[in-house]
Amino acid sequence: MLKINSFENASAVNIGQNLLADWNNSDKKVQGYGQNFGDDSGFIGTNSAVDDRDLIDSPSTFQKIPLP
Repeated sequence: MLKINSFENASAVNIGQNLLADWNNSDKKVQGYGQNFGDDSGFIGTNSAVDDRDLIDSPSTFQKIPLP
């Protein structure tokens, strides 16, 4: 049995031989109350706010370089 509660950025579940080619990741999280993982876990009585005024949070580009 394999149980996965949460995937984060750039996560993978691989079985056997794998070649993860051209795998890129760019991630930014804006969380007012954080993260809560696990079975039957919850937030009770939370009160939060996020003030995120950025129009572009984290610009990124991925350029492939051809192999010779």
